[in-house]
Amino acid sequence: MDIFIYVYTVLVGLVIGSFLNVLIYRIPLKLSSVKGTSFCPKCKHKLVWIDLFPVFSYIFLLGKCRYCKAGISPRYPVIELLNALCYYLVYSLFGLTPAAFIYAIICSCLIVLAMIDYDHKIIPDRFNIIIGVGALILGFITKDVTWLERIIGFFAVSLPLLIIALITGGIGEGDVKLIAVCGLLLGWKSILLTMLFASVFAAVFGISLMAKNKAKGKTQIPFGPFIAFSVIICMLYGEKIINLYISFLMQ
Repeated sequence: MDIFIYVYTVLVGLVIGSFLNVLIYRIPLKLSSVKGTSFCPKCKHKLVWIDLFPVFSYIFLLGKCRYCKAGISPRYPVIELLNALCYYLVYSLFGLTPAAFIYAIICSCLIVLAMIDYDHKIIPDRFNIIIGVGALILGFITKDVTWLERIIGFFAVSLPLLIIALITGGIGEGDVKLIAVCGLLLGWKSILLTMLFASVFAAVFGISLMAKNKAKGKTQIPFGPFIAFSVIICMLYGEKIINLYISFLMQ
């Protein structure tokens, strides 16, 4: 029976992942995410059901629009698979529980805001609000992170980032809001770990771009994607990583 639940979870993740692609494209353009039909961004042709199967349509169509033959970005199936993987891991760790449902929603929100920030260097407030509300609900239905840890986590990283943003302007307002609500979600220990991971990932990304001559020292790199994916890691495995680190120090 468990294998069927895993399969169902992955399928739901793929379908919702397909909808996430719609959100990523439409929200920055201020288009309705629920009204209207899907269309090819290049030729604007209306897409039908055979064009919209998550992952499989991309494979069967050989990564091209069926109508104009324009290339379809591989990012679409990657996001669908990433969302499905997140749902799979959430179910593996939390089972069929209310907490798992909220964690899954938060994972999807983080994927969407990461890609929007990568494309447009903005983080829509709606996703910070959803994550914050999810964090508050988890505070009532779970006991793994205390309220004191969540409150400290809200300020632990966001307050220093806010000061840096006010002084230098090098940090975006959206990044500060995101790290604040994620601190409320994770607690102070995991949000510090999140910031460490995000900083390392961002540094590696920036160095790789400079090595390829695609960026210079003053090139702006959106920080939101690195925060978002680090939050997913720490939301799922932060406690285990911290405990492993502590046990290593005590040897």
